[in-house]
Amino acid sequence: MGTPTALRKERSVLTGTSFANNTTGAITAQMVRQFTESGMGGYATICAKSGTPASQAVASLATETIDWNKNTAGADAVDDTGTVSATTVGTDASFANDYIRIYDKGFFMVNLGVSFAQTGTDTVIWTFRIATQDTGGSVVYPGYDAAVQREVATLENMVSASGIIDTTGHTTYTDVLAQVKNGHASNSENFQMHYGQMSVFRVG
Repeated sequence: MGTPTALRKERSVLTGTSFANNTTGAITAQMVRQFTESGMGGYATICAKSGTPASQAVASLATETIDWNKNTAGADAVDDTGTVSATTVGTDASFANDYIRIYDKGFFMVNLGVSFAQTGTDTVIWTFRIATQDTGGSVVYPGYDAAVQREVATLENMVSASGIIDTTGHTTYTDVLAQVKNGHASNSENFQMHYGQMSVFRVG
């Protein structure tokens, strides 16, 4: 067998011929240790927690990544990252960079919740989108969106979105982003996040 890695294996690998019963001793104790350690944990949360609104301008029909520290109250709540045999594993919360970075290959549940308002009086459909980015590449939308129509400035509202993402094909890591789209056809609008949370945790 080749050099063992710290990357999570899918169930089909464990039950298939490529990871056969250990009758010949081909599976070493180190391989078992690395697999077990890479499968532990796998969770992270970033949040904005002061409740003090701060305006983030979003142009007409544009989509922007939510600024988790716009009100200077962004935080990394918890995460689980480490190194196994010089390979970074786990998940890294990074509110300062507006993402959660997943190093492991596997399947992760993403939960997003945002309490928000807008400053203008335009009727705006705000669309909140969970997005992923493979090792600095193109932004991809798995389809986990939620939309809210706003008609009254400063009126508080809450939106949530969730879904499972597949990171088994990424190159080095997957960044998970929360984005917001201004659906107004002609006017820029200020989005104001009062509270927000985004979490990921491994499910497979």
